[in-house]
Amino acid sequence: MGWTRVVFVALVGLVCVAETALANPPADAKAAHGAQIYSELCASCHGRYGRGDGLLAPSLSHMPPDLTDPKWLAGRSDRDIANGLASASHGPMSVAGVLKPEAMVDAVAYMRTLSVPGKHVSVLAGHDIYNVTCWQCHGVKGDGKGPVAKFLGDAKPRDFTAAAFVIDGREDEIVEFITVGAVKAAHGSQYMPEWASRLSPQQIRDTVEYLKTFKHPGH
Repeated sequence: MGWTRVVFVALVGLVCVAETALANPPADAKAAHGAQIYSELCASCHGRYGRGDGLLAPSLSHMPPDLTDPKWLAGRSDRDIANGLASASHGPMSVAGVLKPEAMVDAVAYMRTLSVPGKHVSVLAGHDIYNVTCWQCHGVKGDGKGPVAKFLGDAKPRDFTAAAFVIDGREDEIVEFITVGAVKAAHGSQYMPEWASRLSPQQIRDTVEYLKTFKHPGH
């Protein structure tokens, strides 16, 4: 085999590798692409969290579905849902018809991340609520080291990353703790107020689900 043929075969191999990489982007890239599509084309109706409460939703003749309800996606593949949306020939969902099939699949894959299997909650909503109402005491990392913590004396905020702090199976207990405050719920710290007057039951459930994302450093 001459050098010219060797170089040609090598170039063909590189092209094939590049095409394969483009055709099968890593999962994180697909997720990022889906999130971008959702933000630009879907959120105005479906809302940031997918709850059907986007700015344009009140103007629609039919309210968008609540994508945080896992039943909406149950039993259907991302491609089946994407094909169904792309077939819409009129109304707001007609925008799905202008997207390439793989782009629509990526968008649906992102929509699936808006729900939690078996639960009607939003981790994304919980994240935003935590970063507005909770981090000052509990810390950005959930380790109980927020900027306010040093002023609370011995009443240290809960460290959600502690190995001893378990949420699974105790969701109702923690929801009650946040809802009515630590003093009423468990004769706890006066610095942990009730949040029922400021957060809806759904928002409190969302926040509790987000707390599960904090992991012990050893995990």
